[in-house]
Amino acid sequence: MKPKFFFDYIYYRLNKFYFKWDGRSGITSIIGVTMIQVLILAGIVGFIMRMLYDRNQTTHYVETGKWIMLTVYIMLMLYNFKLYANKYNKLRFYWKDETKTTRILKGILVILSLVVPWVVVIMIGFLM
Repeated sequence: MKPKFFFDYIYYRLNKFYFKWDGRSGITSIIGVTMIQVLILAGIVGFIMRMLYDRNQTTHYVETGKWIMLTVYIMLMLYNFKLYANKYNKLRFYWKDETKTTRILKGILVILSLVVPWVVVIMIGFLM
């Protein structure tokens, strides 16, 4: 398994942070990665809905949208569980030789990847 950067690294760093709590299984990290993916999708869908419809028109789709996003979340959770469960050691081996500066910079990117999707979704909610 040769890791890609974005979600693999986020999983690795989250699992490293929660290692004492979760161990190698990393279920909290899988939930975090899934949350980021769903929020990115919600931001994209929200932006498109905002461009096509006004606030009154979108309220009709909210109830259906909740169930669709829940279904997408569950599907992504199952996929991510299959992809990442017990893969921490392989990812740690791949990124074990990072310099401190690289680790700090990538850590900032991980934190931003956790915060920015929430900010985007909240902003779209206020604008709608």
